[in-house]
Amino acid sequence: MKMTTRVAYCNMRHYKSKNILIGIAIILTTLLLFVIPSIGKDMVEVNFAVINKIYPTWHALYRNVDESTVMKLAAHHDVKTYGLRSDAGYMNLEDATVSMMYMDRTGMELYKVKLKEGQLPQKENDIVVSKGILEALGQNGKIGDTITVPYQILKDDGLDYTKEKDFRICGFLADNESSKEQKQYTSLVSEAFLKAEIPVEQVKYRFLLQVNGQKGNTTADYTETIQNIARQFGISEDDMNINKEYLAANYVDPATIPVIVGIMLIVVLAGIITIYSVYYVSMNQRVREFGKLKAIGATKRQLRQIVLREGMGVALFAIPIGLLIGTVAVKVVLLQFVEHAKDSNVLITEAYKVVAKGEVQLYYWWIYLLAIAVTLCTVYLSLMKPMRMAAKVSEIEAMRYQGGSKRQKSSRKGYQFLNIGRLTKRNLAENKKKSTITIVSMAVTGIFVMMVATVLSCANPMESAKSSIVGQYEISPIVESGNKEHPEYEWAEVQKNNPLNEGLKQQIEELDGVERVDVFTALKVSGGPFEEKIGTEFINGVPEEYAEELKKGITEGNVTYEELKSGDKVILDRALLHWYPDIKVGDKLKLNIHDGDNTFQKEIEVAAIGEYGRGLTNYNCLIMAKEGAEKLTINNSSSYFQVIADKDYDEALEASLQAIVDGSGRLQMRTWKNEYDTWENAMQMTRGACYAFIIILAAISIMNLINTMINSVHVRKKELGMMQAIGMSDRQLMKMLQLEGIFYTVGTLIISIGVGSLAGYPLFLYAKRTGMFDISTYHYPVTAAIIIILTLFVIQMLLAIFIAKSVRKDSLIERIRFSE
Repeated sequence: MKMTTRVAYCNMRHYKSKNILIGIAIILTTLLLFVIPSIGKDMVEVNFAVINKIYPTWHALYRNVDESTVMKLAAHHDVKTYGLRSDAGYMNLEDATVSMMYMDRTGMELYKVKLKEGQLPQKENDIVVSKGILEALGQNGKIGDTITVPYQILKDDGLDYTKEKDFRICGFLADNESSKEQKQYTSLVSEAFLKAEIPVEQVKYRFLLQVNGQKGNTTADYTETIQNIARQFGISEDDMNINKEYLAANYVDPATIPVIVGIMLIVVLAGIITIYSVYYVSMNQRVREFGKLKAIGATKRQLRQIVLREGMGVALFAIPIGLLIGTVAVKVVLLQFVEHAKDSNVLITEAYKVVAKGEVQLYYWWIYLLAIAVTLCTVYLSLMKPMRMAAKVSEIEAMRYQGGSKRQKSSRKGYQFLNIGRLTKRNLAENKKKSTITIVSMAVTGIFVMMVATVLSCANPMESAKSSIVGQYEISPIVESGNKEHPEYEWAEVQKNNPLNEGLKQQIEELDGVERVDVFTALKVSGGPFEEKIGTEFINGVPEEYAEELKKGITEGNVTYEELKSGDKVILDRALLHWYPDIKVGDKLKLNIHDGDNTFQKEIEVAAIGEYGRGLTNYNCLIMAKEGAEKLTINNSSSYFQVIADKDYDEALEASLQAIVDGSGRLQMRTWKNEYDTWENAMQMTRGACYAFIIILAAISIMNLINTMINSVHVRKKELGMMQAIGMSDRQLMKMLQLEGIFYTVGTLIISIGVGSLAGYPLFLYAKRTGMFDISTYHYPVTAAIIIILTLFVIQMLLAIFIAKSVRKDSLIERIRFSE
């Protein structure tokens, strides 16, 4: 036992350069194995801490529940706690949106709504407001004071006419920053007011509930219970909202575990391949050493133990360093993530506060133990083949060994004239297995890098923004249904007096920076398959500028833009099949066309099915040529002005357009810049985490190239010394090392980029199908490929220079005398 330990220790010191490379690989492997679960666990815990601070505590809510169903639900054996909320209406204000709702005390608790002062409304004229609401009303008051409120009640499936009523302030709510910024507030009224204003049969509640569960229940268990209750009372999926974030924050969510385990397995695989290849390429030069040990009495078990203890000895030095670096990195990385995006939304801002103030635990003893255990297993698995190789060494063969592979009949090809290229080729041919292992081990990481890079390149915020909006600016009329106070917002009325007229179009086209204005139209339809949602679908009239885009998006059937001009055919956007899966190509839909005050029936054929971005459809999934749609209307059915500008963002142009929109009072605007900023903020953290991960993974893999080239020169030190003694110059030595490095680099690149590119496309198709990052268009990761190419070539060139200098440190006599 002492002998094997002593030999292993001496080997660690003797093969210092090799063990340093292995140590670096183990450090990086340990670092990733610690950082990945730590960051994953911390992000989850931080997210859960924020959710538990901000999110309501109900497990689910059921909408549109009448009073009799409320009583039945309350008595259900699976309902642990319940509360009620009902929306009574809105205050009719110019510059703010103030909802008026009733909530009982339990509903307040489940929504985490607390009164700043006062009490809940009891009488019909009681109201709870906030300072922001009073400012919007242009009034002052304190508890007990009376204020006058103009409001519209929600009844008859819309907003009723405006009324005014004097209310007594019975309490105050606090305003948060988001409410002040968006000018959206909530006031509380009594149940007496609710029932006095809305007919009993029209009073609908939101039933907020927590369900009974047992210890160890997962989020899936709670979801199933919630859905079962809904089915028992005929509550539709559309009327059910499950608080998935809160459930995940407080109960076991099995979905996150496979993701972290999968990533760790990739790290383990990369570590095994790297450490194994480093050991493998150095085993040939140690054949004589193991043979001598066997000749003096070492058993196979002792030889295996020598290799094992040498590897584990390196691991015992490297693992603590990896854990130390990881411990520092976890908080730094986490803070960088949340700080970089802390102003993007309320959740991230709160997450930054949680991390900065140390409100959540960032380090877990079991993750330290997990990282140590998995790293040791990785090292052990890497050593299994080298251990078997050492145990199989024959004493006689070892004594005869001269530094090649296995002793066999020479297969060297003779040359009348020897040059650097032939010399390089001969060396690589004699070490085919070593070269293959090095290339494959590096290529595996390269393939993974290319696959990840493909997804990230396709998840382009610019492309996502362009998919969300056709032009740089989108101007549309304000449309509102069921508001009796503003009947002019009904689509039928908008058609008769549409602010998107030719005069507005010309005014916009005259602005500096505007190239053109594309006009989209919309026709409201009902009937046919849309009976259950009468009037909720629209035919989208698309201008001819997008004819080619319509053609490219077709996935089933075939139709030309000219045919769509007839007004008899449409393309169905595939998104509509989610709600109406029975519609297929060739179906003829008998639809009611609503044109202003007129309604007529029209048979329209589904000529094709396609996939299109939201910017083109605007959620209007029946697509027709603009000329065809205009044949079906006598009114101005323009629904959107897509303003195409010469710049994606022009501050002066945006200000001019905003002035036009504000001056009208009937228009609203959406911008490409806002869409882009939203996607960019969402992608920053994901992109940073992915690239940090693959950079460290690539660093582990590059250890293979470094070890192979160093080992190759080390084994041939005597041969190279003799060749230099008979005339090989330092420049020729340098060229030979560079050619060897180029061989490994080119081999790695062919597999990495070739296979990685092929594997990346199916991954893109999967991401597109599942809606990952709103990916819609394939983009080859050119930047990632160029970075991989440049990185490998630069590393191999620097490595060749370093090795050549290292070799030249010894004199020719010392190199010729060299014996392993």
